[in-house]
Amino acid sequence: MGLGFGPWARVAPIWNGVSTRAWKPAGEVVAVSGAEFQRDILFAFDGGDPAITIAVLDGPTDRMHDCFVGARLAPLTTAASLRCHDGYATAQGTHIASLLFGQPCSSVEGVAPLCRGLIVPIFGDDGLGCTHVELAQALTASLDAGADVILVSGGVFPQRRRPEPELIAVVAECNARDVLIVTGGGRDGCGSLLRLAGAVNVLSVGAVDPRGRLQGGGDSSLREVGLVAPGAAIIGAALQGRVGQRSGANSAAALIAGIAASLLGAQGRSGQALDSGAVIAAMLKSATPRMAPGHAECQRAWWGRDNVRAAAAHLGGAAEHWADPFASPLLESWYLTYAKTLRAGRAASRPGAG
Repeated sequence: MGLGFGPWARVAPIWNGVSTRAWKPAGEVVAVSGAEFQRDILFAFDGGDPAITIAVLDGPTDRMHDCFVGARLAPLTTAASLRCHDGYATAQGTHIASLLFGQPCSSVEGVAPLCRGLIVPIFGDDGLGCTHVELAQALTASLDAGADVILVSGGVFPQRRRPEPELIAVVAECNARDVLIVTGGGRDGCGSLLRLAGAVNVLSVGAVDPRGRLQGGGDSSLREVGLVAPGAAIIGAALQGRVGQRSGANSAAALIAGIAASLLGAQGRSGQALDSGAVIAAMLKSATPRMAPGHAECQRAWWGRDNVRAAAAHLGGAAEHWADPFASPLLESWYLTYAKTLRAGRAASRPGAG
């Protein structure tokens, strides 16, 4: 596929095959919105690998949205999916899924549209949240369906000193299968809960605003095994075929999960054994040092495509599969014209259009 958004790409010096833009001095002010970050990392590694499966643990997804036409999505039935009536949880789940699986040239383009997707609801529109046992059941269903990457959005999780035995058991199975877990980092995230349950390959992701300030609070997992990324005004699918913007750690985590899945796929295509721990380590090492307002905040940040390049370089052979889109200005011009025309046609046919 090899498509991306060249006009928004920022040119940076290259040293030893790694862009130096990813290594900013701590404290440098970076003004990047979530939408800019989203465009910059779009279609890294040619849009993901069909051999990689990403499970999304959030609300249900409106799979009738035009951005999912052609996407390989498999909905799994859970306790939460029976409590959904096209409310807030469904809107949230649809937005998150589109950031990953939105198809090229549709109204919303995801960062890993070629990956297989599992839709595993853990939040219902009744607002009751997700118990430890329900989270364990969702993780088990994801493993049974072949998930390589599991994205767990933040929400309401019971706060207890010790996780339930069912959750501890399935987390151990995730470790045994080397599954990569990405969580939305913040007060409502479950990164700390999963770490307490024994999770090894977990990456917490927080969101920062365009001035670099943390949104939604932090948690211990974000400080220990996490990074932050721009999370303001990220564009995604909305209910009734519409497109909207959302901000926060869940949206930022979805974008990072897509890149993690793409790195995992590139790792496999290069002949390496899939190694979730190596992917997480590469992502943390390639983060930009960040001068946070408080010492308790996460000090690692991702700002764009150059961090992806650096992570690929850390993974060795995966760098060979880095796709720098639009090597040809002619291809760039064709794609942008084609995409604009196709989006305009689909926008006119969506519910509520003019």
